Amino acid sequence: MAPVLAVVLNAPAAVPVTGAALPLSFLIAFLAAALVGNTVVQFARELPSAGSFYTFNSRGLGPAAGFFTGWLFWIGYAVLAPGVFTSFGAFVHDYLLSTFRIDVAWWWLSGAAMTVVFGLSLRSIKASANLDLTMLVIEVLIFLLLSLLAIATAGSGNTTAVFFVSSSPHGFTGVGLGVVFGLLSFIGFDAAATLGEETRNPRRSIPLAVMAALAAVGVFYEVMMYALTAGYRLNDPLHMQQFLHDENPFITLGQQAAPWLLQPIELAAIGGIFSCFLALHTTTVRVMFSMGRDRVLPASLGRVHARWYSPYRAIIVQTCFTVAVGLGVGLWLGPEPTGTYAFTGAIGTVAIVIVYMLSNIAHIRYFWRVPKRSILAHVIAPALSVLSLAYPLYSIAAPGQIFPYNLVPVVVLCWGAAGTVLYYYYRAKAPAKIAAIGSFVSDAESNPQRADSGVAQIAGKTSAPSLEGRGRK
Repeated sequence: MAPVLAVVLNAPAAVPVTGAALPLSFLIAFLAAALVGNTVVQFARELPSAGSFYTFNSRGLGPAAGFFTGWLFWIGYAVLAPGVFTSFGAFVHDYLLSTFRIDVAWWWLSGAAMTVVFGLSLRSIKASANLDLTMLVIEVLIFLLLSLLAIATAGSGNTTAVFFVSSSPHGFTGVGLGVVFGLLSFIGFDAAATLGEETRNPRRSIPLAVMAALAAVGVFYEVMMYALTAGYRLNDPLHMQQFLHDENPFITLGQQAAPWLLQPIELAAIGGIFSCFLALHTTTVRVMFSMGRDRVLPASLGRVHARWYSPYRAIIVQTCFTVAVGLGVGLWLGPEPTGTYAFTGAIGTVAIVIVYMLSNIAHIRYFWRVPKRSILAHVIAPALSVLSLAYPLYSIAAPGQIFPYNLVPVVVLCWGAAGTVLYYYYRAKAPAKIAAIGSFVSDAESNPQRADSGVAQIAGKTSAPSLEGRGRK
């Protein structure tokens, strides 16, 4: 989820429409994300798999839905990586220039980050996860310290009115649009589900990871949104006008509340971008691996490394895609967050929200056939989730957007059209591929000896290559 990156970029973007009601918008987004989280948890307990939503929707709605889920989910995550790739270079370039007067082109810095991400993802999911979590803890602690200091010095900015619609200059509409930015901040909470084949006791561990991530980051967002609103005194019209012209509100907040914390804040923001980059890469290649294993994508993507058990061919392809798209769009729209990151993020959000909505429908249908279903968990919650996602999807994809955001629906529709052509080609020429979609689920718990055997199932040796291997964590 890259919570620090989301706070630095998405929160300031929401304030022009939410006003001082920013904490309320993020609270509603938190609840909406929790409803989607319920769907992920319920499915992960039944179907632990690297395919995540790809596998879930295949089982709940059939192979056709599974195919289009994988097609959208893949591009949804894959296209986010180039935006983070360019943002990293832009942030580090600005930091080096302002702090050390060193001018290094952003693409060299982005390339260096890509090299590290490639090496970590190829060598070990354990190393990648541990590094990501270590950086996350440091970044979050720095920003939590900033938030506490900002609240303590906020004075008249501290008020419960920020949780009322009346604090938004645009009323319910403003709060609703703010929810869009909140949901953007939660995208990625489901990433743990893609590690269902590399985790011991996945039916227990994956649901715990998903809900713990949602809860922890949701609370973090609420604290930060309140701190930003109170510390900047957004309930004061004069301060609101100053905020709207502030390029980096959190740096301003740091200057007011704790000038000695400025360097750690900037470094934490850079670390947050890198953490997001690594997590996106890790998630995307596992979706590609799962689709390659089912031969929906080229079968070679479904192979694992003989020594490290990582999906190395999917890693190579995603690396090339990230660099090519990142450099191309970065030179076109600029590497800054308002350029490439915003454009690719909008594309990815539309694709992923559609997948979330499909997963809720699949949730209802799949568990409707289960005797021990719960009306609340398996029917009401996913139905409410569909409704909660409909407005944010419309807000992002509605006609009349300014350039380049008017191209977002076009890109998603073109990608969907390409997927439709490929689907009907497979159905006519290779129906067995469609029938096999989403069929692989980890059997680590039913066969613990296999889970720790240290034998990678490589395509060509067995019919279902897996990410399981020695040293699985």
